[in-house]
Amino acid sequence: MKRKSILCLLIICLLFASFPNRVEAASFNPSLTFSGTTASCYVKITQIGKPITATMELWHGTTLVDSWSGTGRSSLTLNETHSGCVSGWTYTLKINGTIGGVTFPEVTETATC
Repeated sequence: MKRKSILCLLIICLLFASFPNRVEAASFNPSLTFSGTTASCYVKITQIGKPITATMELWHGTTLVDSWSGTGRSSLTLNETHSGCVSGWTYTLKINGTIGGVTFPEVTETATC
């Protein structure tokens, strides 16, 4: 009985070891700032050895204001600006994409112009 338990535990460990690194190990550093009515939108996504594809979107409520995309390996930086924001309005930066072919949960950053 003891051997069967050890064997089952060993098989489970081997199965988990064979799965690729999970997306949770990735590092996300988003930033949304304003200079006057110009939004500065930034994100750096890092996960060593993995292909990264991402889209960064600037939203005002349910209206898509602007978007940018990029790809990289191990690291991806998107650093863009959008002029014409309205002072006093709240904007949300949304980042979506995949790391190693696995979709990561949406990352958001909100700020007021």
